[in-house]
Order: sequence, then structure tokens, then C-alpha cells
Amino acid sequence: MVLVERERHLTQLSALLERCLEGAGSVVVLRGPVAVGRTELLHTFAERVAGPRVRFLGAAASPEERQLPFGLLSQLLHGAGSAYAERAEALIGRPGRPEGEAGPQVLEGVARILLDMSAEDPLLLGVDDVSHADTDSLRCLLFLARRLRRARVMLVLSDQDGSGSRHADVRGELSRLPYCTQIRLDPLSCDGVAALLAHDLDAHVAHSLAAGAFAVTGGNPLLVRALAEDWEAHARAAGAEPPTALVVGDRFAERAVSCLHRFGPDAVAVARAVAVIGEAPDADLVARLTGLGAIETRALLELLGTSGLLREGRYRHPVAQAAVLRDFGAAGRVAWHRSAAALLHADGGPPVSVALQLIAAGDTDEPWAPAVLQESAARATAGGQVDFAVDCLELAHTLADDEQQRAVSRAVLAEAEWRLDPARVVRHLGQLTDALHRGHLTRRQSLSVLEHLLWHGRVDEAATSLDRLARTESGPDAAELGAVRACLELCYPAQRHHRTTRSPAPVRTPPPGSAPSLVDTVLAAVRGEGAVSGDHLWQGLRTDEPLTRIALGLLALARPERLATVAPWCLPVLADAAGHEGPDWRGLVTAARADAALLRGELPAAGTFAAEALAESSAASWGVLAGAPLACLLVTAVETGRLEEAAAQLNVPLPAALMETPFGLRYLRARGQYHLAIDRPYAALSDFRACGRLLRDWAADGPRQLPWRIDAAQAMVRLGRRAEARALLEEQLDGLPVDDERTLGRALRQLAATLEPHERPPLLGDAVEALQAAGDRVELAHALADLGNAHAAAGDSRRARPVLRRAWRAARECQAERLARALRPGAASAPPAGAASGGPGRSGGPRASGGVLGGEQAAELSAAERRVGGLAARGHSNRQIAQRLCITVSTVEQHLTQVYRKLGVRSRTDLPGFLENEEESSGENSTAGSPRTDPLLADAFSHSSPYSP
Repeated sequence: MVLVERERHLTQLSALLERCLEGAGSVVVLRGPVAVGRTELLHTFAERVAGPRVRFLGAAASPEERQLPFGLLSQLLHGAGSAYAERAEALIGRPGRPEGEAGPQVLEGVARILLDMSAEDPLLLGVDDVSHADTDSLRCLLFLARRLRRARVMLVLSDQDGSGSRHADVRGELSRLPYCTQIRLDPLSCDGVAALLAHDLDAHVAHSLAAGAFAVTGGNPLLVRALAEDWEAHARAAGAEPPTALVVGDRFAERAVSCLHRFGPDAVAVARAVAVIGEAPDADLVARLTGLGAIETRALLELLGTSGLLREGRYRHPVAQAAVLRDFGAAGRVAWHRSAAALLHADGGPPVSVALQLIAAGDTDEPWAPAVLQESAARATAGGQVDFAVDCLELAHTLADDEQQRAVSRAVLAEAEWRLDPARVVRHLGQLTDALHRGHLTRRQSLSVLEHLLWHGRVDEAATSLDRLARTESGPDAAELGAVRACLELCYPAQRHHRTTRSPAPVRTPPPGSAPSLVDTVLAAVRGEGAVSGDHLWQGLRTDEPLTRIALGLLALARPERLATVAPWCLPVLADAAGHEGPDWRGLVTAARADAALLRGELPAAGTFAAEALAESSAASWGVLAGAPLACLLVTAVETGRLEEAAAQLNVPLPAALMETPFGLRYLRARGQYHLAIDRPYAALSDFRACGRLLRDWAADGPRQLPWRIDAAQAMVRLGRRAEARALLEEQLDGLPVDDERTLGRALRQLAATLEPHERPPLLGDAVEALQAAGDRVELAHALADLGNAHAAAGDSRRARPVLRRAWRAARECQAERLARALRPGAASAPPAGAASGGPGRSGGPRASGGVLGGEQAAELSAAERRVGGLAARGHSNRQIAQRLCITVSTVEQHLTQVYRKLGVRSRTDLPGFLENEEESSGENSTAGSPRTDPLLADAFSHSSPYSP
């Protein structure tokens, strides 16, 4: 038995007992809130003093024995001797006596029995929860109390605060006795809570949890012990890792309900009303809900506060509130929620408060309920509380009483759910499409339905619905449909063939003096219909175009490099907008950032962004757009050498409509590149040819579209079909725009692979120049590797070595680890003739003409010589080395002379690769720990060369 902060009370009781032993009897009333420790104090005191000096008789009253005459007194006399028990039985044992009808003879007889016992030994009488005592027993105790002034009897009664008006007269008379002492027990302080927790938990843990436990319990010892038990149970379940914070669990919930039921029914009703209302309740509202008076309700709220359940009229912890609601029962709880909603609405309360009650009730027949729910949903959406808005709209939809109202409420619900998870909208699309055809939806709702259909690949339904709307709309509404039509044809190019049977898409003309909207500008840019200036994009960002259309436009790129036109201006602003829309919108913007990073050759950043985008939501939520980040993730995994991770991505389930979209086109191309990386050229060729078939079916196989012929030619070279590859590449180059340097460089690189080794360097030199101008760092690294390997295969090691070193540095800088491993200084000799870089078994290296010098020769170099030799191996001049190392040019020349002598080489072009590695290692370490660069926060997509010749 644990007592904390009760020593003062024990001392006071002991002093009163000493006076009793001297013949001065007393009455003690222990008072305090529920579960404050009155019973523990009484029992502890009795255990300390009971013995040869004092005889203890104890009893505990209970609500079940209130109607049992002399029930409490029978308990009290149970420990008396047989002679006293026989005397008591003769007085109180007569059956059939009505409650409260004990005459003076019985009262006197019972008192005499106890006084006679005290003549033998001082008597300590302890009665717990005296408020529940039966009337006859209580009258006997009061009769005895009046005669204790000169008796060796100490009567200790435990009474709970707020025990009601029952026996109020008895309490009043006891309090008037001059030898009656009132001892009040208060809840524990924060230090007391820590001390009580320390009895069950480690002292350090108890101290760390004390403040939180005090806030949750208000110092109620019963609830504090429950928290200790919850913490121990959680620690046992957690095993080696105990919880570091307070655990409020099942035991706390059980004890909270136990405390509540120690009160009377009125207090229980008030506690339930507070749990139902939830927020800080008005006392008058609680009184009206319970049917009690306002004064009585305020008193009961205060009583519940002192018990540790409430603080300022609210539950201290939601676990206690939930436990009280469960204890209430479903039927009563629902009825009170409905009543609370009606009372709040009648008082003009906040719509959100009324909506909370309606949602908790689950159903209502109030005619005003749907309007309140819709208003609350609008406010919640504006405040970013989309989950609550969805709850409001779901209930409003079930309460709608006609077909059009149900359709409108379903559309509003779908729009709210779209913000949380686009996959949740799928369940509504069939009914919403039917409502659209029936004309039950507003214009904005109809457009949203069309956009959702496009998102989830239901293109036929979207096209049919769009045609139906186009026949009836005109003016600005028709222009809005034109924007949706543009998205349809951009995301599903096959739909362009059906335009002959449809009316042309209306042209959206902005009002005089206004800039084109962002969706018009972005769609024009990504479709290659004209140049777009940053000013036009920036002005377009100030329109209210739906984010859905913009996201579809930005990601529906068969050639992501077009993102270079729009990303530096619009994506940062879209990222800010997406932060207010929900996690799935953040995923869309992150996917666009992944594409931008890939274009800049920042492979780790691209892979990380793509993985983050896919992790933001499920594959079902992405719909057909999943192909964009998945393709980016596949490409980065292949280039960085993580082929197992790439294989795992191929198992991700995708919607059937994906292959009707540019997203599917990008996915096919990325899958083909993976097949090339694992040396499956036939599978790769099949994927690349599938890209070509799709583009031809869409009538989009032009020079500005996906250059699938280059990829197919690479696969054909692997298969030894050089003539076919050359024909495809010449077809790709025919009509190529002069400003498309990236495609030019890639095509020239593959065209060189179809030639004999000694014929390749001129074409590869042109490819390097084009890719360097395009800023494509990954492709540039591959082209440099091919050029170095071509020189090596031709036996020109003096030209091969610096080019291969540059290729290796380029691969390391963009972290194309698969290529870098093949080019690592000291790798095997050059690849066989005709092989392009990057394929398994086709690796080359900077030491194509020989191995790397090392071992004993490397150990002969001093640290200074290694630094100078490393910089020289990287192509720095003597003057540049001197400036970098802060030494003289003469000193550099002396160090190089020693390096040449010790390594047996004649010039810096013959320096071995381990020196270059030595210099690179410090740079690699510093780069590895640097923060990831967001490509969209850079100044635009640079077209300057990232490398030095």
C-alpha cells in the first residue's frame, strides 16, 4: 500500500488516537475528491495502530447495501467477540423491520455494546464511504458519536466530496460536535506524482514523466497509478526499447470510468454531456442537455474538475473522453449528439460545432443539416482541414433528398477527396459521369469530372462527356472546355484522330489587356507550338487555372527536355501551391523536379526526387501519371548502376491506359534502356519499336518527338545490325531542328558506332561538341568514353588517355557510377571495336594501352610529389599547379622531374591513373556530404559546358 504526501494526515490521526487512549473520544471525517486516497489512508492508519493497545473494527459501505437494514453495522461488529455478537443479533437481527424504523432501545443498545467493548480495550472504528451507508446503521453511529466525549473510542468516517444531499442532516450534526475533526485530502502535487510513479518505475523515468502525468491526472492517485501500469505494459511489449514519453492507454481509460461511477447519477450525466459536446462547453448548454439546473451543473463541473477528469470544463485527456463516450452506450450517445446539434443550431452556434455533432450522430432528420454541413465543409477546406471537410460532405450526401442535390453533393465530396487522395475519387466517377450527362452538375463540377476521368485513364468516357458538353456550351464556358480538350489530346494523342467527327476545340481568347492563362502558355510550350518567355509564364501564374491541368501538362512530356522552357519559372510557384493542396500534389511537383534534375545530369537528385514522388501516394493515386516518375527512377537506377532496384520498379502495377499516353511512352523507353544495361538487346529493341509504333499511330512521329530511332539503333548495333541502325539514324537526322543539340549529339554518337573504329573519332568529336552545348552531362560522359575508346582501338593511346580521363571525371561528377566503374583508372583494356560505352562487357578505361602503375613505384613518391603529379595528371599547367598549391613554378618543375624519374615516364600524358585518383579523393569526400541541390532553384537550365576540355 502506497501513500504519498499523507504523512501530515497520519500524524494528525495519531495525535487524536493518543487523546482517545487517555479517555477523550473523537470523531474524524476524512473528506476529499474521488479516488484521492481516503481508503488507503484509513487502512494504513489502522494497520499501524491496531494491536495490543487498540482494537480495530472496520466496515465499508457500498451502494448495493443502502437498502439493507443494519448492513454496515453488521460488518462493523463482525470482528467483535461472540458475546457482543449475540447481544447485537438480539437487537438488530429481527427480520421484517422497515428501514429507518429502529427505535431508541436499538440505538441505545448498539451504542452500549461498543462502549462496553471500549471499556476493555480502546476502540478504533473505521467506516469507508459512509455516504453509502444504510439509514439504520448511520443512525446508530450518530447516536454513538454523541456519547464519545469521555469514551475511549475513535470513530473515523471516510466521505467523498459531492456525495449528494443524502444524509446531509447526519453530516451537519456530526460537524457540530466539538470533538469532531474534519481532515481534507487534496490531490497530489507534481512532486507527489513523481514520488508515486517512482514506486513502480525507475526514478529517472518517473521524474521525466511526472509533469505530463500531473497534467493528465490532476494529481489523482488512482489515475497516476494507471499511467504507471500503462507505461510498464508498453515497455514489456516494446522489449529492449522502453517508451520515452507518457503512455495513456487502456488502464487509464478503465480507471477514468471507474472514478466517474463513484459519483452520483447527476455527475455522471454532466460528465457524459461534456464528452458529447467535446469542445470547451458552456455550462448552460450542458445543463440543457442533461436537464439539470444551471447552478447544480456548475457545481458538478467543479466537482469533476477536482477529481482530475476535467480542467476548465474539458477533459484533461482525449482517452478519458473516449472512455466516457464508450461507457455511455451507442443509443444514448447518438441521441445526445443529435440533441446537442439541435441546441447549438438553435443558439446560432458555429456551423463547424454543429457539424461535429451531426457527424458524431451519423444521421438526422433536421432539414437544416445539409446546408450546415456544406458550409462547414467549405470553411474546413479553406482552412486546410480536408479530412473534416470530407466527413461533412459524406454525411451531406447521405442526407440529400433529391437526385440533383445528391449529384451536386457527390461532386463536392469527390473534389474534397481528390485533395486527400486521387484514388478515392474512382468510386464516384461512374455516377458523376451519369450526373454530368443528365445536366445535374455545375460547369466547374463538370470540368473537374472530366479532369478526374483523364487522370485515371478513362479516356473514352472523358471524350464522350466532352463532346456532349461542347454541343451545349458557348462563350467562356466553351473556352474552358477547349483547355480540357487540349489536355485530353496532349495526354491521349490518339484522340486527335477523332477530331474530324467533333467540333473544333474553341480558342481561348483572354480579355483585352490580360495575359494568356498559365495552362494555355504551358500547353503551348510543351507541345512545341512556339517560344515562351519567362515574363509570359510569370504573368500566367497569377491566374486561377486548376492545378490538375497544369500538372497534366508538365508531366505529359514525351520529351522531358521541354521542361527546360517552363520549369525555372512555374515549378517553384506550383510547389508552393501544392503545399496547400495535399500530399499527392506535392508528389506531382516532386516528379517534375526529378525530370528537371535528370536533364541537368544530377542523377542522385533525380532518383531521390522520383522515389519521393512515388512514395507520396499509392500507385492507384497516381493514375496514368505514374509513368513519368517511374521512368525517371528507372533511368537513374540504370545510369547509377543500381540494376536490382531498377528490376524491382518493373514489377510495380500500372493502369492499362498508361500505354495510350506519353507517360507510357517514357516508361517504355526507360524499360528498353534497362534491357540494354542487362544485355538483353532483343527485349530493348522491342520496347523502342513499340515507342515508334505508338508515335506513328498518334501521327506524332516527327523530329521534335521522342527520338526512339536512336535507342533502337543502339540496340541494333549490339545485335550486329549496323546497316539497319545507320538507316534509322539517318532518318532521325533528316529534318532535325538546328537547335536540338541533345538529339543531334546522341544520334551522332550512335552513328559513329556503326562505323569502323578509325572512322569514328570525327563523328564522336561532333557529338561531344553538341552534347556539351546542350548541357547533357550524362550523355556527354558516354560520348567522351566512346571517343576515348575509339582512339584506343585505333592504337592512338596519346589521344585516348586524356579523353578517357575526361570521360571518367564527367561520369564521376554526375555520379553515373555504371559508366564510371567501366572507366575507372586501372580498368582493363579498351573494349572491342564497334562497342558503345555503358554496356556490360563493353567497358573501357583511361589506361586502354596498359595497366596502372602502382605498388612499389607509387610508394616511392612523397606526399608533395603525389599532389603535384595528381594535378598534372588532371591536365593542369605548371603555373596553375603552382597557384593552387601556393608554391613556385620552379618547385613544380622539380617535383615533376622526380615523379617522371621514379615512375619511368617521359611526360604528363604518360602519368598513371592512381595519381588522378589521389587528387580526386578529397573532392569526392567533400561532394558526398554536400546537401542535395534542387535543380528548380537554379537560374534556368544552363546550356554552357560543365566541363573543361
